[in-house]
Amino acid sequence: MSIEKLQSAIREKRTPVALGLAPEIEKISPKILKNFEEMFGPGMMANAETLRFHACQAMDAVQDKLPAVVISAEHYLRWGMGSDLLSNLIGAAAARGLYSIVDCRTTRPQLWLTSPMMGDALTVMPYVGGDCVPQDTDKAVFAVVRTANETSGEVQNLIAGDRPLYAALAQQMGRRGAALMVETGYSLDIKEVRKRAADAFLLLPHCDGQNALPAFDDLGHGAMVVDYSLQYGGDVDQAIKEMKAWVSVL
Repeated sequence: MSIEKLQSAIREKRTPVALGLAPEIEKISPKILKNFEEMFGPGMMANAETLRFHACQAMDAVQDKLPAVVISAEHYLRWGMGSDLLSNLIGAAAARGLYSIVDCRTTRPQLWLTSPMMGDALTVMPYVGGDCVPQDTDKAVFAVVRTANETSGEVQNLIAGDRPLYAALAQQMGRRGAALMVETGYSLDIKEVRKRAADAFLLLPHCDGQNALPAFDDLGHGAMVVDYSLQYGGDVDQAIKEMKAWVSVL
């Protein structure tokens, strides 16, 4: 699996922060949408081109500073021409030297591994069982063991032996060679996962440097946060500065 490729990119850029792309079209500049509606008329093509242009602008802004991009598949696939759009963005990320993680949360990864929508890595939903982690691929697999939706605790906090279910799952997925996603942004969740999966790489959406700190080793390796504010023109240099106040990559 290609986690070492990601680790190398993080070391090269000396910052464990990824651009997160999960756009809401109403938050994109209306001027961009208007321009494409004038070209193609309102509808599917204009929406797809607006999302493509927006994502490429965001990647242009970070390509020399950040190592990776996390692309939320559902935010593109729900629009017409979504599969072509997502495939295009994977190519755009590669052209900019960005490691790409497709956040598709699939239960059938084999379908994605042979798809043009496949990047360097993908996310899977491990609550269906261990076969969600394919063993015959050079792509990295991130098992989403802790989600941020409001009712996630109804299942994920159930006690399994001496630990919460999400921690037990993290341990099982780590043994299968998966990287892990913890998206609550809470340091206690991150500490619990790191305790159970000491060697797994952790992906941490919606997390600041202080809460992410338990995920990293003394060299600043082993984890990466995902910043979704940058997709709307957030200050990349400030995000890097804030992260470096807590984590130094050596």
